Amino acid sequence: MIKFTLIIWVCSFLGGQVCTPPVESPFLYNSWYECSRAAHKESLQILSKLGYKAVNDRRIAMKYTCRPAESI
Repeated sequence: MIKFTLIIWVCSFLGGQVCTPPVESPFLYNSWYECSRAAHKESLQILSKLGYKAVNDRRIAMKYTCRPAESI
């Protein structure tokens, strides 16, 4: 059964696109659906931690992918 690992980048879209190095979740998800939902939840937490002003000033957004990973 294929599982998925979540990878998220925090990016600034101010004058181009500059992203932090990718962060890989330690969890494996049973489906693309579960991984994608987790990406949105995690993105909201990151945005909340950064705060309204920083997100607006730097035009921050998240990029993510759910990469297939072989289950053990």
